[in-house]
Amino acid sequence: MAEPDRATGKFVAFYELIEACRQPGCPVCRRLTEGGRRHLDAMLYEQVTDPDTRRRLRASWGFCNWHAWMLLEIPGAVSGAAIIYEDLTRVAIERIGRLRRAAPARAGWLARLRRLGRPAAWSAAARRRHGRAACPVCLQCREAEERYAAAILEFVDDRELVRAYEVSHGLCAPHLLQVLERGAPTPGLDALVGRTLAKWAALRRDLGGFVAKHEYRNRQPFTEAEAASCARAVEMLAGGRAVWGNALHGARDGGSGAPGEITAASGAA
Repeated sequence: MAEPDRATGKFVAFYELIEACRQPGCPVCRRLTEGGRRHLDAMLYEQVTDPDTRRRLRASWGFCNWHAWMLLEIPGAVSGAAIIYEDLTRVAIERIGRLRRAAPARAGWLARLRRLGRPAAWSAAARRRHGRAACPVCLQCREAEERYAAAILEFVDDRELVRAYEVSHGLCAPHLLQVLERGAPTPGLDALVGRTLAKWAALRRDLGGFVAKHEYRNRQPFTEAEAASCARAVEMLAGGRAVWGNALHGARDGGSGAPGEITAASGAA
């Protein structure tokens, strides 16, 4: 806890709120947003390769949607962010691939994935506030999301969908797990996971190339895929910007799937 001003008994937080009150919007929201950005900035420039920081990020499957996209808004952050997300992409591929190899095309590995739950930032509960009706637009989007998941499951073997998926960037991790939670184990669903993991592996290679070309002696230009790889990796792990919630109130609102449970169940990668 911060030391109080001995003359007044007021803490640093008091003066920060006073300053924030001079700015537009909720002063607490402003302080939280600014504090989160400062924390990310410090992490990028001081802790990108720190082992403890890496362990915490692996346990949480990276940042929540809010802070993942905030990361890309920090000037000059993309190189450090790419280093972090290359590691996180590797871990995501290994965790899901390990479960898949344990019992391919059978109920075993899909059931284990379902038991993992999802990080609080991916759960509907984490986006819910007690005593408050849901946003009507969010309700419409949630219904559409369910229709899309159902369509993927129903037509997972359809040639047209398979061809379309081949040229896409693939599902993000939250939506892949959402589809797996809804569907019965089938060879088609196993194949969907395989195609998705292959896309994630290609993304990881682009991230590796992007990171390597930041070496000061490099004279090769970034490819288009490498230049876009960091933003693509953020979306792969955290979902599209603003589509998924954050974990700020997830635990108190009963968000399911504690990050520690995911790490314990899927291996410490």
